[in-house]
Amino acid sequence: HFFILGTNPVLSTAEIIALLDGRQFTVTEMYKQALIVDALPGHTLDPKALMARLGGTIKIGTVLAEGLPLSADELEQQILKGLSDRVTNIGNATFGISVYSLESDKPASRAATLAGKFRNVGMSVKRKLQAAGCAARWVKAQIGTALTSAAVGKNKMLEDGAEFVVLTKGDTMIVGRTDVIQPFEEFSLVDYGRPARDMIQGMLPPKLARIMINLIHVSREATDVSLLDPFCGSGTVLTEALLMGFKDLYGSDKNPEAVFATQKNIDWIKEKGLVPNGDASHIALFAADARNLSQQIKPHSLDAIVTEPFLGANRTGHEKRGELQKRLGELSKLYYDSLAAWRPLLKPGAPVVMAMPVYIIGNEKHGISAKEFEKLGFCTEALLPGPILSRLGIPETKNH
Repeated sequence: HFFILGTNPVLSTAEIIALLDGRQFTVTEMYKQALIVDALPGHTLDPKALMARLGGTIKIGTVLAEGLPLSADELEQQILKGLSDRVTNIGNATFGISVYSLESDKPASRAATLAGKFRNVGMSVKRKLQAAGCAARWVKAQIGTALTSAAVGKNKMLEDGAEFVVLTKGDTMIVGRTDVIQPFEEFSLVDYGRPARDMIQGMLPPKLARIMINLIHVSREATDVSLLDPFCGSGTVLTEALLMGFKDLYGSDKNPEAVFATQKNIDWIKEKGLVPNGDASHIALFAADARNLSQQIKPHSLDAIVTEPFLGANRTGHEKRGELQKRLGELSKLYYDSLAAWRPLLKPGAPVVMAMPVYIIGNEKHGISAKEFEKLGFCTEALLPGPILSRLGIPETKNH
């Protein structure tokens, strides 16, 4: 199977590896735009079930052929073969072609060059299908070399035809057919349709919240974990956890209005019928400082903490370096004190996934070293090890 990654390949890759952990699958190819995953003998991968859980993957599909020469004729034959069942059973077909380059250096320009090489394939396939009595429609990418999930979905390609994905590397290509796309309408609804939104402080995107939850390395079936968001804000982490099937959730925020907003958003997704467990979930919300939760949560009762903490005052863009470093120092203390308070609440080995700010000043990036938290008994873990980052074409940083 191939996985087309989102805009942050490190997060997307780390999420996929976490979700497939121990599930008898191996990542055989790894690139900035895509991963190739093989199931070991006796095991199968369910693309639809996986996509229902993932936040950072755009498309999942099945590899039809690999190691093929970069030939327009070869691609045309693969598409005609891949559409043969549609032509036989339905009599019409809507199809599209997306080209991605697996090169680490300038993949977009490389993909554009190859898309030009294949520019006549779509029209040739359409003509041959029509000559065979099939009402064929070819959908082109409006921008770049690949169709968006929205274009694939709105043109009903997965129901009435197919999207063919071409992954090129060197002088060979992999050809696959998309099985499932990211549920863009659901993400849009949950993001922009929820009744309580904080446009001043900003909100964690639902996709990123879902990625962070998956990074706790819990399989799709193990949703009976106790999860806390101690800076719940408007409840993005908690609502995404509910949508993913988690049943035992805790949320707190220093601001009572944020807790009210979280409850409002939870009620809304329940009213929409989006929660798999309905009212079977246990959700406890309370207004409290993140550094003082021992009154509300029992010791050693939490399986995980996932949170985007307070990231500091909104920037104007005119702050001096000294001011920003002072803010980072204050935030570092807040996080240190919070983690110290959370540690007794966590079960042994329980993970904490926490977003932290990076201030960009010119070409410089200033952040908080997670190594400081090791003094509290935590151990820090990179999202991905250095060799994998190298394969993705991403430079390793001290905080990766």
